[in-house]
Parts: sequence; C-alpha cells; structure tokens
Amino acid sequence: MTTALEMIYTLLQPWRLRALFIAACLLPVTSIHAQQNPVDVLKEMSDRVIAIVDQDPTILDDKQRMRSIADAIVVPHVDFVVFSRWVLGKYWRKATPEQRQIFIDNFRELLIRTYLASVASDDYQNQTIHYQPVRQGKNPNKATVEAKVEQSHGPLISVKFRMYLNKSNGWMVYDVVIEGVSLVATHRSSFSTIIREKGMDGLITMLEERNTVKTVRNSPEAPAPDSE
Repeated sequence: MTTALEMIYTLLQPWRLRALFIAACLLPVTSIHAQQNPVDVLKEMSDRVIAIVDQDPTILDDKQRMRSIADAIVVPHVDFVVFSRWVLGKYWRKATPEQRQIFIDNFRELLIRTYLASVASDDYQNQTIHYQPVRQGKNPNKATVEAKVEQSHGPLISVKFRMYLNKSNGWMVYDVVIEGVSLVATHRSSFSTIIREKGMDGLITMLEERNTVKTVRNSPEAPAPDSE
C-alpha cells in the first residue's frame, strides 16, 4: 500500500517541499504583538533568519544546529495542536487524549525532520520573497498571507500562509498552501486512509517508525508541516 508520505511526495515535489520549509523558517523569532500586521510579522522575522544564514551559510549543512533553529524559530510559532486537529478531522474527536498528544508529538517531529532533510543551502540562498497585502475576511482574528518565492534555480512559487491570532502568542500559522496544494488537506487525506485500515494506533505506529529512520539530505524517504 502507498504510504501517507509517499502520497504526499507524489503531490509535493522536492522543490516545492524545499520552498515550504524555507518559507516556514521565515516565521517569527521573537514574540509577536497583536497589533502587528501578519505580513509585517513575516517580513520582520524573515530578515532576522536571513541574517543568521548570511553570517554563517554553513549552518544549513549542520543538522544539529538547524534543529536548534527549527526548535527556536519554527516550532513556537506553528500551532501544532490546531494543525493536528484539522489534519485528523473527525478522527480527532474519536481519539483519546493520550492518542492526541502522541500524534501531536510525532507529527511535529515528522515535520521538523522533513524540514531538516529538505532544506539545501543552494536552494535557500538567493531567495527573494514578495509578500502580497494581507487578506482578512469577516473574522479579524484570521488572515491569509500570500507570497511569491523567487528562486535563482527554479520557477516562481506561490505560497499562502494561513494564520490566526492567538491571544497569548500572536499570529500563528496553521496551514501552508503551495501552488494550490494545502498541506492540511493533503495529510488529512493520506492519514485518513491509514486510520480506516489500521486505526489511530496504526497511524501513530507509522509516524513513530518514520521518525526513527535516519534520513539522508534531500532524500524522498525524509518525511514532510498541517491546519486550522
């Protein structure tokens, strides 16, 4: 049977994955004030991350240091609980509190490992991010930030950050859409198939097994960040 991650890699080619996690690394480094515009937040923090890479480009090839950056910069500003809830959909309600927490922990690890396996220095450098004006609907606590990622060695990539305003942590990302493909929707579809066939515990076991596999940089075996 085609695994969830193999299905994801069918939809999201490696250059799209790299673009996603490059974009994810542009998330806030410091605490976000509620009055800040989501676009301003992304712009401000991307400058700080780029400054780190410009100061020492070799950091992109050091997985231990990259893991530290991911833990410090990406993890605090992605709502993995909301992400997990939307990815699981109806199965979230059926899962026990223990299953939910184990899933969140393993799903977060899956996304971080994919980030570390997908980012390459030659893809990261010479990137230009063009942010569009923020799109906010009737709910002032939700926003979509659109961006165009201009690459030196690849096509122009359209990325959307779906964000919501958390009272304690400011604007948080809960989904990323690359070239029209929602990571939340993609994971929900593939994970649902596994749950129907093997149950929630079967999905958790699959994630745990994937997270123990030693990944090789830019390898499709590396796992791939989802939702509201």
